[in-house]
Amino acid sequence: MIRKTTATRRFVVAAALATAGVMAASGSAVAAPATVPFLCRVPENGVWSEYGSNRLFDVTAPATVSAHQKFTVKYAQGASTLNPAYQKEVRDIAVKINQPAGARLVSLKLTGGSNLGDSVQSVVSAGNQLTLRASGPFYGGSTFELPVIEAVYIAPAAGTLVTSVGGTSFDDTGLSMKRLDTTINDFTPVQCYPNPATPVQLSNTTVQ
Repeated sequence: MIRKTTATRRFVVAAALATAGVMAASGSAVAAPATVPFLCRVPENGVWSEYGSNRLFDVTAPATVSAHQKFTVKYAQGASTLNPAYQKEVRDIAVKINQPAGARLVSLKLTGGSNLGDSVQSVVSAGNQLTLRASGPFYGGSTFELPVIEAVYIAPAAGTLVTSVGGTSFDDTGLSMKRLDTTINDFTPVQCYPNPATPVQLSNTTVQ
């Protein structure tokens, strides 16, 4: 059974990250903050409750790049504040990013982030997707910033290289976490994916 609500109450997005520009093989780096609307659900009192939530991404990528040349993409996210009424404690955050199709990944690292406490962060590449994980714990009322993913690629011979948030359904999430449900004193899943009705590109690079 699913109970729907339109409130964007659970995962509040605060200010954008200020991301410094980088230079790629050719073309100036472009950072364009983008708000991505998510469809989310969480179990409450034994039934799934659906709601909408927005999350800010600030991806820096070159506007153009030469064929077969290296270029850098920095995937940053806005600061997040947990609503203590619904998120007294959160763990195991995972965010998925679709990498530029056709580009070859050379290196991957995490930089920055703030108020992460004892959380352990990691990023892995599988197929055409990056997954950023933060173990937590994060507590209600706290504001934190996940690390920036810095990825170096080699451009293909031609094409347009687009990045976006991963996920297509509640079974294929783009954003997920576990939150403490105080009514049962146990952690339950929060499942989100980008709203397909309003697709958002995080970056767009033209191979020249």
